[in-house]
Amino acid sequence: IYTDLLLTPWEAALGTRANVETIDDETKIYIPQGIQSGEKIRIPGKGYQEGNGQRGDLIAEVKVMVPKQLTKEEKTMFEKLNEISNFNPRIDKN
Repeated sequence: IYTDLLLTPWEAALGTRANVETIDDETKIYIPQGIQSGEKIRIPGKGYQEGNGQRGDLIAEVKVMVPKQLTKEEKTMFEKLNEISNFNPRIDKN
């Protein structure tokens, strides 16, 4: 089965551990630094139960979310990042 994994830009950039809801419970997974929106993380044994009693995998699709409203401090931090970063996703395709 599939689920969305919502991350902040800083979680995606820095890496983190995140809780993911599964069919039965919640599980904590490792998110590597630099993960991109649309990438998928396979969580073994956390999907639907198959006919043989085994569990399938849960696939978590990463969606990087940007705040719609920024605090003054957040806006300042993003402006600073814009000034110092050389990253351009329209040029740097990795």
